[in-house]
Formats: sequence, C-alpha cells, structure tokens
Amino acid sequence: MSAAALPHPHRTRVFALAMAAIAVDTLMFSAIVPALPVYQREMGLSDTGVALIFAAFPVAQLLVAPLAARWVDRLGRRLAIIAGAAILVLAGVGFALAGDPYTLTIARAVLGVASAVTWTGALAYVSDVYPPDQLGFRLGLAETAGGGAGLMAPLLSGVLIDWVGLTETFLLFALFPVALIIWAIAVPETLVRRGPTPGMFRALRGLARSPGARAGAIALILLAIVEGMSESLLPLDLAERLMLSTAAVGLVVSLSMATLFLGAPVGGRWSDIAGRRTPILVGGVIAIVGLPLMAVGPAWWVTVAAAITLLGTAIMAAPAGPLFTDAVDEMGLAGSYGISAGAMVMVFAVGFVLGPVIGGVLSAVLPFLGVCIAVAVIVAAGLLLIARVLPGAE
Repeated sequence: MSAAALPHPHRTRVFALAMAAIAVDTLMFSAIVPALPVYQREMGLSDTGVALIFAAFPVAQLLVAPLAARWVDRLGRRLAIIAGAAILVLAGVGFALAGDPYTLTIARAVLGVASAVTWTGALAYVSDVYPPDQLGFRLGLAETAGGGAGLMAPLLSGVLIDWVGLTETFLLFALFPVALIIWAIAVPETLVRRGPTPGMFRALRGLARSPGARAGAIALILLAIVEGMSESLLPLDLAERLMLSTAAVGLVVSLSMATLFLGAPVGGRWSDIAGRRTPILVGGVIAIVGLPLMAVGPAWWVTVAAAITLLGTAIMAAPAGPLFTDAVDEMGLAGSYGISAGAMVMVFAVGFVLGPVIGGVLSAVLPFLGVCIAVAVIVAAGLLLIARVLPGAE
C-alpha cells in the first residue's frame, strides 16, 4: 500500500470532532423551531415576518462563507471549529435575551455566521482524511451522525420552553458549544499548507466551469429551499391549523427531520457506488411527491409526509460534497478543501435565503398547501436542469 493510500493517523478523532461540530451547530439551529410560535405570539409577528426573520440566518451565512473558506485553508480546520463554537455561544445568549424582532434577527444572523465557520471547518476536516471513493458516504455520515444528534433539539427545547421558559432554555443550550471548544482543543490539525491558493471568487469561477459542481450546487440549493420553507412555516401551520402545543410541534419536527439525516449517508454511499446523477434525480422525485402531502391531514400524517420530503431532499443533495471535492481536485488544488466546503456552505445559504423568502411571500397570498405545491414545482424545474447539466455517466 502506498503512503498516500494509508489511513490518516488521526482520522477517527478528526471524524468524531467533525460530527460533534455539526451536531452542536444543528442543536443550536434547530432549538429555535418550536420557539417560533412563541416569538410570533409575544412579538405580534405575521407568518411572513417570522419567515423573513428566519432568513437572517442564511443571509449572514452566505456573506461569511467566502471568508470562512479562505480562513480554513490558511489558519486551519480546528481553529474554525473553535471560533464557530464561540460564536454559537453568543447566538444562544442572543436568543435567550431577544425581546423584540430586531434582537431576534441579530441573534439569528449571528447563528448564521457561526454555522458558516463551523460547517466549513468540519467538512474540510473530513475531506482531508478520506479518499474520493469513500467521501460521499463519509460526508453523508458526518452530517447524519451530527445532525441526528441535533434532532433532539426541537423536542428538548419544546419541552424546556414549556417547563422552565424560553430564556432559560437557550442559556442551557449555549453550554453545548462551550463543551465543543474544550473537545476541539485536544484534536490535531490536518491542514497541509501547499502554498498560495486562488481567491475565493476566482475559485468559484473555476468551480462554475465544472458540470459536476454546477449540478451539486443546484441540488444543494433545492434542498435548502425545501428545508428553509418547511422549517419556517411548518411549525406555524401545526400550531394554527392543528392547535398543537410547543412540545408537540417540537416532536413532529424532530421525527420528520430524522430522515433528513438518514438520507445523507444512503444517498452518499449510493453515489459512491452507482454514480452521482441517479441519487440526485430519484431523491428529487421523492421530495416532489412528499411536499404537498405535509400540508394536509392530522399530525401523524404531516410527520410522515415531512419525513418523506426531507428523506428525498437528503438523498438528492448527498452527492454534492464529492462533486465539489472532485471539482477542486480537477482544478489542481487538491487539499484546498476549504474551497469546496466553503462553496457548499455558500450555495446552501443561497437556497436557505430563498426558502424562507419564497415561503414568506407566497404565504401572504396562498395557504400552506399552495406554498408546498409551488415549491414542488421549483424542485421539478431544478431536477430538469440537473439532468441536462450532469452527464448520464456521472
């Protein structure tokens, strides 16, 4: 076996930290979901207002991701995770103290900054220590194991908000990133400095010339549109249409989101074996079928329908990671995986800006069912574009 083919000596520790970083970020991100009806009631917000405040997260994520990508390739993956965790603490305190829409929007934006830094560092960490033929599965597994832990957040925060109150709940959640900082200090850095790399926007132009990267970007944007729309509007529909409590809303969201993280390693491994194109298209079709179904019926039906939708989007987007990494290698920048990780965060952020905005604008004139149908049409259009961009052999 060649030296290049040998497993990285710290691979297990690196992978575990990357999963933990994704888990903590997901915990902090998802904890707000059952709190949205509470914020809406206390601040007198409309559904559109809630959706637009929700969009502050991806706007900040999009603005910071290019800087994070350069930083991760210059200063290291571990420092990015430590810095991201410190910013997550600030976001948790912000949610605890938010008493008006402006403070809530700022806290949401701070969370987006933290997520851009944390995810870029975590994804680059994983890309450093696994070969291309394992990368789809490993990136998907990191997101699944990490995100799966984050599934407890809506249920836990919903119960805690009912029990001890909103302020105390978010102060307790702010302890999770503190623990992550302590863990990250003990894990080695994996960055191998190979000299100067191109600026992020020059690198993005290079990625845009890759059919695989373009297809991966569309898939990630579609995933983020569906996730952003559903996470901002589904809790409101559950509270308004079905009169569910905060804890019940958290339970429905947690159960349905489970398949979002289950689908990532399934789609990733499928794409490692059979090529990237088929999982993207099949996953997208599953999402199209599920979207309208989650706007009708009782709570158990909504849970199943949302689970089907998110499973499909996760399978659809899972091949994006290796497609971006392959594109970076093809550009002659092997090892500069802050570029591929940062680009993924950026394009996801674009979709996550669009999701709440599309949902918020449409909800002003359409019921939730109409919004879901409209988003399903957007996903269908995106799949047609991917089918044209990505060759059948990929």
